[in-house]
Amino acid sequence: MKPFFNIGKMRVITFILAGGLLITQSLLANNRPAEDKPLKKNKAKTAKSKNFGSLNNNSVKIYPDILKREMHVISKEDKEQLDFFVFDVQGTLVQHHKLNTKDHYKIAGLARGKYIYRAFSGDIETASGQFEIR
Repeated sequence: MKPFFNIGKMRVITFILAGGLLITQSLLANNRPAEDKPLKKNKAKTAKSKNFGSLNNNSVKIYPDILKREMHVISKEDKEQLDFFVFDVQGTLVQHHKLNTKDHYKIAGLARGKYIYRAFSGDIETASGQFEIR
């Protein structure tokens, strides 16, 4: 099964992880990987994994904790403070956290289900994506 599929003109990438997390991310046309090339697998089974949350942003790195039902968010180098929001599928704000440069934030305590995250630097959205807690 290929990790990519198209919905209309939008290309979506999906990852199903051993810890019960499903992460999907829409890819912008100018940032999508080459057609039909699978992503390289990281041989090390540590937190030094590829950025599963989003392939089209420069502001955050988001990855799962395989042993627990948690997600980790790390703010990359940015000149401004970053606002990180987590919403449920109904659009209700579940968590909000302000991140400074290279801050680490653990998203924990969420019930099973799908969630949407969005990151803003000032008024500009710098990252967005989805993840699922199973």
